[in-house]
Amino acid sequence: MDFEKKKQHEVRLFPSSHISSVREAELRATASLLAMVRAVSEFGRALVRMVGGPAGKLTCYTEVEFELEGEKGKGPVKRRPDGIIRVVRGKTEWKALLEVKVGNNPLDQDQFDIYHLLSIAEKFDALITISNQPAQLNGLPPLRVDGRRLRSVPVFHVSWERLFSEAQMLCRKKAIQDSDQKWMLDEWIRYVDDDGSQIIAKPNLGKHWHDVLKSARTGDLHAASSYLEDVVRHWDGFLKKAALRLRAKLGVEVQPKISRSDRHDPDGRIKRIHSSAIKSGQLSGILKIPDAVGDIWIDVFLLAKTVRYRVVLDAPTDGRQATRVNWLLRQLRSLSNVPGDLVVTVQWDQRGMLSQGSLRDLVEDGSSLLRDTNKASIPKNAFPKKFLINWTTSLQRGRSSEKALEGISVNLERFYRKVVEGLVPYVPRAPKLPKEIEQVPENESSSIPIQSPPDPDVS
Repeated sequence: MDFEKKKQHEVRLFPSSHISSVREAELRATASLLAMVRAVSEFGRALVRMVGGPAGKLTCYTEVEFELEGEKGKGPVKRRPDGIIRVVRGKTEWKALLEVKVGNNPLDQDQFDIYHLLSIAEKFDALITISNQPAQLNGLPPLRVDGRRLRSVPVFHVSWERLFSEAQMLCRKKAIQDSDQKWMLDEWIRYVDDDGSQIIAKPNLGKHWHDVLKSARTGDLHAASSYLEDVVRHWDGFLKKAALRLRAKLGVEVQPKISRSDRHDPDGRIKRIHSSAIKSGQLSGILKIPDAVGDIWIDVFLLAKTVRYRVVLDAPTDGRQATRVNWLLRQLRSLSNVPGDLVVTVQWDQRGMLSQGSLRDLVEDGSSLLRDTNKASIPKNAFPKKFLINWTTSLQRGRSSEKALEGISVNLERFYRKVVEGLVPYVPRAPKLPKEIEQVPENESSSIPIQSPPDPDVS
């Protein structure tokens, strides 16, 4: 019997079949997560580090019952938080309460407030919320958080995508020392990624996506302003998930590029993106990838229903005009399976001067980049300042926005694999000393004599 063909029947540590309700999916997800935190020391330490906890011996608990004082005239109320993580190091004890949601099930404001009060009453050191909702830029859950309570017990929000990415990173970097623990974490990754587990929800752009597209088609995004703001919030969440997926696959810290001012004003950032989307008719985002030749820009054009991926390179700072242009073309021609419909745009150092051509044409004749968009020759005293490499694709259509985002994710990885990862930035040549005739004194040798090694002992 060929057992390689029976892979689908291979025993699984976390079976995902026959999950009949969201509650059951939530219980299984919490139990499997805490089991991994307890069993795989590197993964457990990574999670505790995310929420400011110390290193130490980890233990985990689920469905522990507490009594919380009820309203006036009523008796105590029993509460069962989803889980507890406890770390002990010497005489120091640190413990955190967990509230978990899966799939499209959002965190509940009233439930969160109750568990925050419970964590204060029971002297917990942290409250951790886990769901498919992205955290705010300050790391808090996407809820109203009482600042006075935060001074007593800090709150941290971790998305399932972040946990999934962290597990993949550890496995990719071979950071798990014990082979059995590595197998367990691989099984947990397999479980979380399985649609049957109902843990990770596919990213979407909200229920108003098609209304926004319709308004873009009629040229009146102002009429769909409130709908567009909802789409913008979902788009911002998608960029974070896309960054985490790339982080897991590349093994480096991929991040959406966010200015310092936006980090201190997340609501203002959403309003700014919303206002820009109304004016420009597009959703935009930038992903910063360490050691890549440049950041990746993603622009969704709502009217045209297209997506543009772009990377920007600084042009060489020395050499002749044609030499500097050919520096990029040689790199692009050396890439395999690169999309022929890439468009290369050159920004010259003279104001407003641009030249452009598709890679399909430039492979045969790169001289078109030495003519501007009006076909006039670029002046000899002009030099390229930046190269913009653009790839535009159609937005995938479907009844929901999930298909559109799935297509964006696939093509984002394709653009990175086929184009970005094969490009290198320009490195200027080392400066040279002027040529001079070195005067060597007569009593000194012009070179350091090299002593020959002694003959080997043949005895």
